[in-house]
Amino acid sequence: SIPKKISTSTCHWIQSIKSNLFKSKSLNDSQLKNGIAQFYDESSDIWLKVWGENMHHGYYTQQTPKKTLTDHKIAQIDMIDQTISWSYNSQSNQSDRSIAINNMVDVGCGVGGSSRHIARKYNCNGIGISLSPYQIEQANKLTIASALNDKLKYQVSDALAMPFANNTFDLTWSLESGEHM
Repeated sequence: SIPKKISTSTCHWIQSIKSNLFKSKSLNDSQLKNGIAQFYDESSDIWLKVWGENMHHGYYTQQTPKKTLTDHKIAQIDMIDQTISWSYNSQSNQSDRSIAINNMVDVGCGVGGSSRHIARKYNCNGIGISLSPYQIEQANKLTIASALNDKLKYQVSDALAMPFANNTFDLTWSLESGEHM
């Protein structure tokens, strides 16, 4: 599939955010969230083509093979695994199942790559949230294609006003989305 083109209005919106965000409070909360959603609605196909389903950087060590697109995708999975390992103060590796995760929320889930990996590895359930309806639509499609739709659900939701009861999740996952909160 050919990536969607980012509209001129979105490019202007990005410039507006850069120039206005730190100078004034000219954008209200709703305008900012709508702008973020619009940006990711329009650009997610490009991110998918460049990054793959994990829209975040990778974890590289001296043992990481030369950086090809395939290796980058491996490094992205390594970043997920290492972040969870560090969070649980564990020396676990990919085959270690000593970390127990039952229910997670993926905050700023993009198209759900991280939550699908976590659900597969830890056999857990989860919910992914994003401001972008397009990302949620893609996350649901990719999750059905991965046969994980019995474990994972995705919904448009605001990370700063999540509609979940306290203590619903034993893992809150968020990687490279905090700058939008």
